[in-house]
Amino acid sequence: MKGCFDMEESIPQELLDYVQYMKESRYFDAHEVLEELWHSDRNDFYKGLIQIAVALFHLRNGNIKGARHLFKRARHLLTPCLPAYRRVDVRCLIDYLNDCLQVIPDVTELERNEVERLGIQNPHIVFNNLEI
Repeated sequence: MKGCFDMEESIPQELLDYVQYMKESRYFDAHEVLEELWHSDRNDFYKGLIQIAVALFHLRNGNIKGARHLFKRARHLLTPCLPAYRRVDVRCLIDYLNDCLQVIPDVTELERNEVERLGIQNPHIVFNNLEI
């Protein structure tokens, strides 16, 4: 199912695992843990989160063009989920994506040390009314 209509109050364990993997910069694992959940319902929210993980993986490896593309795509997918989905503050994620896109140059690739100088951190994923 496309879109972000949310009738659920619960937070899937896969989403909690994703958050932990992202904190640890384990982008491939973050991508993998949501893949099955996304395939089960084709929800754009999960696809957007997956694309953030893959974008950061590309960024870390210097593929700037790929990272920019995926950050833009994630923003496009997550925008209909505003203001929140599965208790995740989507506004914070959109702000993070906008900040990343302002900092990342419009180039094809960068060396690892140049990527580090950009100062891009992992997203801080905020759950409404929940401390993790």
